[in-house]
Amino acid sequence: METIEPCVIIIFGATGDLTNRKLLPALYKLELDSLLHKDTRIVAFARKPKSNEQFRKEALASTKKFSKLIINYDVWKKLASKIFYQKSEFQDAEGYNKLRNLIKKICAKNAGCNKIFYLAAPPGFFGAIIDNLRISGLNESSGWSRVVFEKPFGHDLESAKKLNETIKKDFNENQIYRIDHYLGKELVQNLLVLRFANPIFDSIWNKRYIDHVQITVAEELGIETRGDYYDKAGALRDMVQNHMMQLVALTAMEPCVKLDADDIREEKVKVLRSIRTFSSKDVNEMSVRGQYVSGTVNNKKVKAYKDEEKVAKNSDTETFVALKLNIDNWRWANVPFYLRTGKRLKERVAEISIVFKQNPEILFNNNASRASGIEPNMLIIRIQPEEGISLQFAAKVPGRKMVIDNVRMDFCHECIFGPNTPDAYEKLLYDVISGDQTLFTSWDMVEHSWELADKISNGWKRGKVLYYNPGTWGIQEADKLIEKDGRKWYEPKKPYYSALLGK
Repeated sequence: METIEPCVIIIFGATGDLTNRKLLPALYKLELDSLLHKDTRIVAFARKPKSNEQFRKEALASTKKFSKLIINYDVWKKLASKIFYQKSEFQDAEGYNKLRNLIKKICAKNAGCNKIFYLAAPPGFFGAIIDNLRISGLNESSGWSRVVFEKPFGHDLESAKKLNETIKKDFNENQIYRIDHYLGKELVQNLLVLRFANPIFDSIWNKRYIDHVQITVAEELGIETRGDYYDKAGALRDMVQNHMMQLVALTAMEPCVKLDADDIREEKVKVLRSIRTFSSKDVNEMSVRGQYVSGTVNNKKVKAYKDEEKVAKNSDTETFVALKLNIDNWRWANVPFYLRTGKRLKERVAEISIVFKQNPEILFNNNASRASGIEPNMLIIRIQPEEGISLQFAAKVPGRKMVIDNVRMDFCHECIFGPNTPDAYEKLLYDVISGDQTLFTSWDMVEHSWELADKISNGWKRGKVLYYNPGTWGIQEADKLIEKDGRKWYEPKKPYYSALLGK
């Protein structure tokens, strides 16, 4: 295990939803597993007036509510003793001077006073926080300093570049940790192991054996309370530009020289550089977008997107995207990647389906011997909700006749490794403390993904958003997008082990 160094973790936006739902439970789990140094301290920085004890009490309530674990109060007391609260507005320079004095006071046993600045604040405050860290001198110390950003990192390429230039004035790239929580999910990390530690998969992971790849990230829920943010972002910026581009890159990347953060990130960027270039005029041929209307989901009436709180009544923001990408390199030439994501879809699921080529129609690969609905061989990496990997192939149905149907062999992650595998934020926070950038997004990755998203967004100005009913798989034009290539979307199926997990 790496040597755990002491540090001060300053959370900007410490009374917000992210801190309560994710960061506090993650910090508790790290304390439980003895992965926080005894001299580590946590400073909650927010605008609401609170005492240390009041914040600690509220932090315990949040951790009890959102943690997967039953709270061990002896462990909690150890964590609570490390937590301090600093009231300030993000733009108030005096608040940063008080923060500097507090850190100096609690950093006595922290040699060099290592610092992590975690920006769990709205993105509009990123620039002000970075500027005030510089003005107050907080970004400088004899120890190391690291700064953590949540998505979205900008709202387009221009704003992302401007933000990056602001940050680079005070922090080097090896100090910047851009979080994409999808990279902390176990089955996303398992992609590298699946591909490169298993010769049976590595040898067929190419254009010779793979027909195409489908990536689906779907949500049953609508936008809930995120109307103000989502109406400015939409599904393209909220999901495709970051999470889905990461999944494409991990699926398509070449093996790296070694398991080193720089090498892995370099290979992922190469994938984005290899995506076939397209103009704004091509966008409506390679993508479609939709928005949900009112309807019924699980016997419950739901609002149309335009009727959601803080959404413009004439909004044309997309809540669904389907997209076709081509990666022009030796491994993936003529193997399309089909992506779809959206809100208010049929079910909550995230999975990658590697669809293999069919055999010639000579022996068994013909309609006479196959049951209705037969599908090609597929390797399905299920990221959520029931984490696991399934291999789908053909088998004979018992009986006198030669009838073939789909069967699956399933690897159930929770069945093998138990239900308490680390949450994404536990892993990501520990990696920041350890100085491991492997699961964080490099600037090159951000830049190339925004270039792609901006082209698509500009192309959509020529068309209009279409509409779909809640509880479906989106707009019909998404089916046409893939069907014109002689293919179809494969509806996600619950793995056999779902019943064992009670899901």
